[in-house]
Amino acid sequence: MVSSIESLLCDTLTAPANELSFVKCIPLLRSLSLSMGYGIYTIPSWKNVAALKLDPSGSIIKILDLYGNPGWIADQLTCPMQPFHASVTMWLTVALYTIKDEETYRRLLATFRLLGEFLLKNDDSVSNSIHILNAAASVQAASIDFTNPALVESEDEKEVLLQLTRCFVDSHRSVSSAWAEKFSSLLRTKGKKFRSMFMEAAKSCSNELVDCLFSPQKRWCAFQILDAFASGADEDSLETDDSIVQQQFAAWKISMDDEEAVELEEDLRTTASWLPAKLMSLLKSIGECASSIEHEDKDPLLGNLLAWITCLNIMDTAGSADMRNRSAVGAFIKKTNALGVIMEIALSETDLGTGDKEDIFACTELDASADFVTDEVALLVLFRTVEALPTLVKTWFNEDCPKYWQQKFSTFVEKRVAPATLQRELDRIKQATCFDEMAVNGSCASREVVATYHQDECQLSVMIKIPPTFPLRNVEVDCQKTLGIPSNRWRRWALQIMLMLNNQDGNVLEALLLWKKNVDKEFDGVEPCPVCYSVLCLKTHAMPNLECKTCNNRFHTTCLYKWFQSSGKSQCVLCQQPW
Repeated sequence: MVSSIESLLCDTLTAPANELSFVKCIPLLRSLSLSMGYGIYTIPSWKNVAALKLDPSGSIIKILDLYGNPGWIADQLTCPMQPFHASVTMWLTVALYTIKDEETYRRLLATFRLLGEFLLKNDDSVSNSIHILNAAASVQAASIDFTNPALVESEDEKEVLLQLTRCFVDSHRSVSSAWAEKFSSLLRTKGKKFRSMFMEAAKSCSNELVDCLFSPQKRWCAFQILDAFASGADEDSLETDDSIVQQQFAAWKISMDDEEAVELEEDLRTTASWLPAKLMSLLKSIGECASSIEHEDKDPLLGNLLAWITCLNIMDTAGSADMRNRSAVGAFIKKTNALGVIMEIALSETDLGTGDKEDIFACTELDASADFVTDEVALLVLFRTVEALPTLVKTWFNEDCPKYWQQKFSTFVEKRVAPATLQRELDRIKQATCFDEMAVNGSCASREVVATYHQDECQLSVMIKIPPTFPLRNVEVDCQKTLGIPSNRWRRWALQIMLMLNNQDGNVLEALLLWKKNVDKEFDGVEPCPVCYSVLCLKTHAMPNLECKTCNNRFHTTCLYKWFQSSGKSQCVLCQQPW
């Protein structure tokens, strides 16, 4: 019976494309699909095709030929026959498991891409989008039979996932619990391929995904896709929204001097090339509306916490590309005043005493439950904030943290955060390939990191001692074992590292790399800036470029203008002559 229907379908599809009878094809396609176990809310039973020894290759090839006809496709793009495309999607979803040759599979992926365009474009039908969801899940299951990277991670499949993501974030579409469950299941089945497959979707829909963090039905999937964006983003991932930059810059530059304003605008532009515009606006609004945040409504609170984690993850990726990006994003976060609000929310929503009993990161990972637990996310927020923004956290702890939280928070940092962050830092150091001749070793037990560097027959050695409650207490740096270098010089190098770690939200890896670059420049004959005692500016990594016309000493632009501002006079730091 089933074979007869498939043969009749082949005969019907034999007609020329412009004479094809949709009325005859649709019931045949649906009858075949449903008889093989296809259902809108069930997983297609592809085993039935094998059990009946059905060979659907004839109908598959004719369908692929039809969707390879440029003229017919052009007509369908203008006026798509959606019931027919939905029926084709159903049948191909069931039958694709029988495809074993790469060329046919490649053509099928291209056909699914077209079907996605036909069924998801300007249509509010939930069933149509679920048909494409079922197809995407079946493609994932069938791809295990192929090893060709072009098929396993095909551009056509990525485009289908982008179409589904756009459907998911569309505020005009209602997403049922069944739809959300299928979409989250699709994210999980991608496994190790998840991040690369959804990267384009994450880039294209980043702003809408931030909004979805505040929807109970959408936030789990939205966060996972944003997390894929955070781990794979680069400075070209987003188109900078200059209106957002100018809007925020105009509000903040009031009462700033010209040099500060220029520096702030550069930080905002750098930040806007990494953070989605919606995320930047959200952080700014969190800082402005601190007093109006209601703790009774958990959905907005959870959305804010998830957005904050996303921001920190993106900042880590940006800092790995260039440590100057970390400074720029950190400066933006500081300007928003959002950190204090987020810390208050997180501390109110979690019990710090549970921090040593669980894997803090498990609550947001891909194999976690399909919804978030607020107190677990809040605990992760505290951990990641201390790890990613140590200087801002220290300032908040010393100036704004309520006294009734100080002891608990300090204990949490010492017992849970500091050991884990040091271990993660040592792991990054071991994996680093940019040290060249410098040898770096560290120990979690002694909480010390030692770097040794040989330069021009001199042995340079630096020991970084990290206190148990870092960053709430400052690191100490010892360069006394450096041989062949005047004491005033190695003391200056020690100060550079302490400034980087204690005042610039830098990590040990970045501090050691900056120290090495400074040492190289000094041995090349470049004099350090008399203000910060460093050749390379801690924030911009620029060399001293402003020269005093009287004493000929050179200063970093930012250092000199900060000196002018703090001293209240425009005179040279050293010779005191008017600038």
